[in-house]
Amino acid sequence: MRSISVIFLLIMILSCPLSAKSTAEEQNLYNECNKGNGKYSSCTKLIEILSKKCDSGDMEKCDDLGYVMGLELGMREAAFVPLEKSCKAGIAASCFNLGIHDIGLRGNVKRAAHNYAIACEKYSEHLEKERIFKLKSCALKVALENCLRDEEEHDPVKCAKKVFWEISDKYDANSTKE
Repeated sequence: MRSISVIFLLIMILSCPLSAKSTAEEQNLYNECNKGNGKYSSCTKLIEILSKKCDSGDMEKCDDLGYVMGLELGMREAAFVPLEKSCKAGIAASCFNLGIHDIGLRGNVKRAAHNYAIACEKYSEHLEKERIFKLKSCALKVALENCLRDEEEHDPVKCAKKVFWEISDKYDANSTKE
């Protein structure tokens, strides 16, 4: 079975690094943090900026903060707090990423299904860049509910990981054909 690290690599591929409303300073700090180059101070400064904006109610910055903390810096458990906050506020990408975290880190299939249900509802089918995530989220919600329904016959976490990869592979393959 593929490792949890691969799941977080998938988050990086699937998610926008920072929201479209990022300032030039945030984007520069993100680029430095992402490249490494001994610029850990850039990551720290970026987290500080995003944390302040998240705390003041900017839910897109909470999503960005969760992304940077979880993926760039490996602070996966700490990433749950801003991702949960922005998911509750209706940021679909946060709900999608929480679903990945719930399956891969916590083994909480019920919570993952809930987060994918929110993402399914919130993603727009009219925006091309969101359409694939809407389809994945809706398919994952149904598949995870089935994993939970049959939990006496098999391990729901193993089932969830299996269907996650099957659905991701299916939609990723289809998106490259279009």
